Formats: sequence, structure tokens, C-alpha cells
Amino acid sequence: MPSWDNFKALVFIWILIFVFFLVNSSSGTQFKTVGNFFFPDTAVVDDDLVMAGNNVKLDGTVEGDLICACRYLVQNGLVQGSINTAAQNIEVLGVVNGSVRGCAQNINVNGQVNRNLIAFCSALNVRPDAEIVKDVNAYCGEMTLDGKVGGNLKGSVGTLVISGVVNQDVSITAENITLMPTAKILGDFKYKSKKQAKIESGSQISGETIWTKQELEKEEKSQGIFTAKSLITKTLFLLALMITGVVLTLIFKQNAYQAKQAVGKSFLKCLGLGFVFMVCIPIAIIILIVTIIGIPIAIITIFAYAILIYIAKIPVATFLGDKIIKALGKEGEPSLFWSMILGLVILTILLNIPYLEWLIYFVVLFTGFGSILLSQRRSAS
Repeated sequence: MPSWDNFKALVFIWILIFVFFLVNSSSGTQFKTVGNFFFPDTAVVDDDLVMAGNNVKLDGTVEGDLICACRYLVQNGLVQGSINTAAQNIEVLGVVNGSVRGCAQNINVNGQVNRNLIAFCSALNVRPDAEIVKDVNAYCGEMTLDGKVGGNLKGSVGTLVISGVVNQDVSITAENITLMPTAKILGDFKYKSKKQAKIESGSQISGETIWTKQELEKEEKSQGIFTAKSLITKTLFLLALMITGVVLTLIFKQNAYQAKQAVGKSFLKCLGLGFVFMVCIPIAIIILIVTIIGIPIAIITIFAYAILIYIAKIPVATFLGDKIIKALGKEGEPSLFWSMILGLVILTILLNIPYLEWLIYFVVLFTGFGSILLSQRRSAS
């Protein structure tokens, strides 16, 4: 019967196999891990660029997709494919022939996106010179639209201010909506809100304006029922994750400690590595499925991938709980178990903050995923 060490090594080897398979299938893809990186306007990457770093500024050309995890990303050149990024701040100032998919605190667009913009963030600003050729899907706290959207505007935001142009429909849920005098909606304006949108004189709506009012009393009542149900559900999921964490910590105690250390000492590296692997592994799975003979391996990988996503919160929770316990005056090294349990409770609360829950979720997911990979690599070495 194989030992637990062999089992742990097997999971890590599977992941490496799929990434190597992907790299071999796309030999032009460039992988970079950097601190601060400047990509001059004369530079060209003739395939995909996958990178993790601190501050990244791209003035050159990427012939494929840009997959990036960093603190600050400024794209001022040409990306022939799409941009997929997780960052604190994202600036899209150049031309992107594909789509932009971003998870960040702040996203600013003042360039041209020839397909879709999908944003999960605290604040989204589509500046006056920005042009999104197709749709914008926004899930954020605040959004200002001063530029041009060629397709539809959809999503859920806290505060929405439109002073630009939407060529098709607006279908939005928001707390506050304002249409400035320069706003133009050439399709229908459908919105769901507690109060009527503020539509300034001079704004244009070519189609129908449909307001679905959120009745306050009914909403509060339904939220109360939802909260009661969700509280039970969240508690059960939290308990299940705690039990899983305790079992895994007992079995893989050294790995759990190393993963916690990796979060604290190599946060950006964990975030970037987790983001890159979480994007690359599904692509590798698709490639394996297409080859037909790789389907059994792909199925095994899907299960391993799902397990890693499920347990990714645990290292981050352990690190968070460890820091809180030490801040309360605990002498010595806190217990991994109590750190993990406290951290999971705190994370559960943080993951229910309105408008920021998706940003927090992805940061935790990528960081936890990356810390697990780092801990396995250090154990193997």
C-alpha cells in the first residue's frame, strides 16, 4: 500500500505533468516571475505571456493572451489576444483585440477593447477615450462610464454613473443610478433598484425605460428568510471545511506549516503562482480531452483540481488566524489547529462583505492554491 508521502507526491506530480504538457503544446508561451517589470514598446512576445510580479508595465506587443497576477498592471501597448488578470490596480490604456477579464480593487480602462470587459472590483472607471466594442459585465461597488460601449451593459453595482454611450441595452441592478446630460443609451434601459434613477435633462434613451422597484419591506423580509437559511448553510460548510482542515493538518502537518509560512513570506509569489496554475490547468485538461486517449487522465485531474480549490482557503485561514492570535499577545508559536479554525471563521465573515466578496474570494483562492504548490515543491526538494 502506498505511503502518505507517496500520495502527496503523486498529487503534486500530476499537476506538474499537466503544466509541462501545456508548455510543450505551446512552446512559444513565455512564463515570467518578476518583481518590477517594464516591457518596452519595441518588444514583442510572439505567443502568450504568463507572468506574476509586483509592478508590471507593458508598452510592447503580445501576440497571444496576457495572463498576469500582480499588484499594479499598466497595459499601454497591444495585446492581440485577451487579458486575464488578478491585481490590486489594473490600467488598460492600449489596445486589446480580445476581452479583458479582471479581478481587482480598481480597474481603469481608457483604451480599446475589441471584445468584452468583465470586471469584479471595488471601483470600475471606463474613461472618456475608452471603447468597449462588445459587452460590459460589471460586478463592483462603484462604476463610472464616460466612454463608449458597443454592446450591452449588464451586472450588479452599488453606484452607477453614466455620462458616455451604450449602443445597446442596459440591464443593471444598483443602489444608486445617475444618467448625466451627455449619457446616451441606444437600446432599452432596464434597472432594478430601491429608488428611481436620477435622469438628468439632456440624457437620451432610445428604447424603453423599465424600473423594477425593490420594495423595502418585502426585500427586508426576504433577506431575513434568506439570512436564516444561508446562516445554516454557511455554518454547515464552515464545519465541514474545519473538519477537513483538521484531518489534513493531522496527516500533512509539515506541509500545512510550510503552506502557512509561504503565505506570509511569499504572498505575491503564491498569488501569482496560484493564478497561473488555476488558469493553465483547465486548459491542459481541455487539451487532454481533445486527444481522446488523455480523457482518463483528464477526469482524474478534474477531481484533483476540485479538491485543491476546496482546500485552498485552509493555508490562508491558518496564516490569518496565526497573525490574529499573535496580535492578541500569545507567546510562542500558535497551534495550527486553532489558527486554522479562527482564520476560517474570519474568512467566512470577510467573504460576505458586499461588492468585495468576489475580490476577496479570488485573492484567497489564488494565494491558497499557490501556497499549497509551494509547500509541495519544498517538501519534494
